[in-house]
Amino acid sequence: MTGNHGRWPKLDQDGGIEDVTLLILEWLGEQGANAMIRVDAERAADNAPAWTFGASGGPLEHGMRTRNR
Repeated sequence: MTGNHGRWPKLDQDGGIEDVTLLILEWLGEQGANAMIRVDAERAADNAPAWTFGASGGPLEHGMRTRNR
């Protein structure tokens, strides 16, 4: 993926977080990290925390995980 910037989305000032999220995930991959964002629709329907972010590998010695509260 390194050096292949053709896949990167074109940033739109009015586009919202979607474009930035893809850029962050691509950058983490280039650093050798594995990362994901998971959304749980059932939890969202219950007004519970609906997403989780996790990353490990690369420069992240211990990995990380967080979810919305």
